[in-house]
Amino acid sequence: MKKMIRLIGMIGVAALIMTHVSVGAVDYPTKPITLINPMPPGGTLDVQARAYASVAEKYLGQPVIVVNKPGATGMVGGLAGAQAPPDGYTLTVGSVNFTNAIEWEIANGRKPPFTRHDFIAIGSFTMSPTLLIVPFDSLYKTLADFVKDAKSKPGQLVFCSGGLYGMSHLPIEIFAKAAGLKFRHVPYQGGGPCLTAVVGKHVDFAMQYPPTSLPLARGNKLRVLAVVGAKRLKSIPDIPTVKELGIDAEYYGWVGIMAPKNTPMPIVQKLRDITKKVAEDKSFIDMIEKPGDEVYFLNGDELAKWMEKESRIIAAIDAELAKEAPKK
Repeated sequence: MKKMIRLIGMIGVAALIMTHVSVGAVDYPTKPITLINPMPPGGTLDVQARAYASVAEKYLGQPVIVVNKPGATGMVGGLAGAQAPPDGYTLTVGSVNFTNAIEWEIANGRKPPFTRHDFIAIGSFTMSPTLLIVPFDSLYKTLADFVKDAKSKPGQLVFCSGGLYGMSHLPIEIFAKAAGLKFRHVPYQGGGPCLTAVVGKHVDFAMQYPPTSLPLARGNKLRVLAVVGAKRLKSIPDIPTVKELGIDAEYYGWVGIMAPKNTPMPIVQKLRDITKKVAEDKSFIDMIEKPGDEVYFLNGDELAKWMEKESRIIAAIDAELAKEAPKK
């Protein structure tokens, strides 16, 4: 009899929990949502995160507030997002930066503060090739000019990035290896400060992304020499790819939305459905395409598979770079 009462009690508790989760998912969201951007203001992630937030809140019926938490190539904000309550009210702007930083730690025998498995992929909305950029009045007018001079000055040309082994550093290492070039690196705390350094001629070049680079190029603040991708961008059809000069290098920076693991699946599915709506929303498409980028939507499952494949590729690259890095 006692066992029967205990069993009935357990079933009752389970039913209450399921009802609570179900009702919570139906009602969600009932308050503003925080979207952590693990990079500083002004960079690609910030521009796209704010575009997403402005459209997503129309479908969610609640404000989506972007909060910048930069540091350690996105690891500070990423950790905050991974440790947030799994209730759908704190989401994180995910990007290839996560993969880069995590795999770099592993390649150097260190345990990363979090991994991709600490998140549930909601979906991505862009998959942008990097752009090789120089100050507007740089002596380099073409990619061929740049490569020729870099070969004559090994280790002398200086580039900036948004952080060590992040999404604006690793593509240069890939490019340098493919082209047989050597450069000197100055890391900043994000893509925005790095772009400022290029415009101010504090560095010779950088690799950044269309949303932030192309408006500055149109304003004669910097020059785009090449696309580090498989094909030319529709928005800048006259700019060649590095492959057209015989340099076998590609690198893409995806940007999307992540939720902490253990977030209830009904809430995850609602966020996934809304992210798809955002990616198909004309106002969002205009905000992404006006600066020169392109919307590229991956649903949660597709993004998770992409991250898994990307992790293997970047892990192999980082293992080589770790061997070559100077030992302290």
